[in-house]
Amino acid sequence: MRCYLHTGREATGYCVSCGNFWCDECLALCEDDKNYCNACRVKLSKRTASEIGERDSHLVAKLLVKFKNGKSVLGTSYKIDPTKSSLKLTPYSKTGNAEEREIAFADVKYVALIESFTGEKTAGAREYQPKGSEVVVFFQDGEVVRGFTLKAYNDKDPRFSVIPDDPHDNRFSIIVERSAVARMELGRIPKTQELRVLVDNSVRRLILHYYYLHPDIAITIDELAARIERNTPVVERELEEFYREGIIRKLSPDSRQLKFSPSRDPIVRQAIAAMAKDVEMLYFRKKMAPQEPQAPAKPSKSAPQWPL
Repeated sequence: MRCYLHTGREATGYCVSCGNFWCDECLALCEDDKNYCNACRVKLSKRTASEIGERDSHLVAKLLVKFKNGKSVLGTSYKIDPTKSSLKLTPYSKTGNAEEREIAFADVKYVALIESFTGEKTAGAREYQPKGSEVVVFFQDGEVVRGFTLKAYNDKDPRFSVIPDDPHDNRFSIIVERSAVARMELGRIPKTQELRVLVDNSVRRLILHYYYLHPDIAITIDELAARIERNTPVVERELEEFYREGIIRKLSPDSRQLKFSPSRDPIVRQAIAAMAKDVEMLYFRKKMAPQEPQAPAKPSKSAPQWPL
């Protein structure tokens, strides 16, 4: 039997697809342990790639990556792990010939999972109702994102996910790089939880109570320590949390003069008032209201004594 293509050569086998006999040069053993001719092998590889692409297309995430330098890129990725230092992205191309590249999170402002590359979100209700903390993210370049975190907000995470509060936003989830954030605002519940650090120990509780009673005064650190009857070095150390919240500040970096300032945030004011009242109940006795004088009790009639 002669080769179908090389008629001067002996055939060594046949192709399981077309059935023709071929020589060693024309046959190839494929991954399914079957022999295919070169032409059928090319057709098989194209069909297999197409089937794999159709099968795995739902696993590909469409992404919008915005960088700190103001640039942005659209692309796809099979896996995004916010705990890693980078992600792999295949830039979007109409020809489909773009090569995969690695992007460091340190260069990124945020990575958004999007519905479509055209910016049009499919009409309909939101598929996922977030259960995390309400947040407003202010980026260093001025952009603002409002939404909810996927889980309880933790300011120690290097990056966190935000679900935009606009159901028509093409971005249905945003991975925010913390180093690109200028500041954040939290909703009522997470902000109240964050302020609990001001009553973590007895010294902070006394400072908070004194601040609540005198919300707009100037006082030195030594005077404050004397008023709450605690050691000055300890008070000076515990004031750091109050500096961070901005309700107590130094008049200058090297000054020991303090200025108590009421917060402009109503959530902060309400939380401080509630905590101060709790401290007052725990640490300070309430003055008892004077009782009204009562009329003297009438003598009770003695029971009759029967003679023995």
